[in-house]
Amino acid sequence: MAETWDEQQLIADGFAHVCVELDWYDGPRVGLVDIDGVAHYFQCYDVDITRAPDEYCVWPVSEALFALERQQWQIFARWNQRYEAGSAGIQSHPGHGGIDAGE
Repeated sequence: MAETWDEQQLIADGFAHVCVELDWYDGPRVGLVDIDGVAHYFQCYDVDITRAPDEYCVWPVSEALFALERQQWQIFARWNQRYEAGSAGIQSHPGHGGIDAGE
């Protein structure tokens, strides 16, 4: 049975809210994270999954770039919902042509 965690407890334990996932392999590897109310890019420093914990490089991102990244993520998330529901095919992936095929 999978465990669930309370977001506030995770934050108290030192975790941060991931706003955008740009790469995922056994956990988030690249994306944007909220650190003390400021958006930052993060990138996993070492993906050797035999060692823990993962180390990440983080650096701040401008509000304008953060807004663009969020928009891109939302476009993908909407497409992915349709794709997983069977109402969209891979040919409609927003990366094909650079448009939001769902709108």
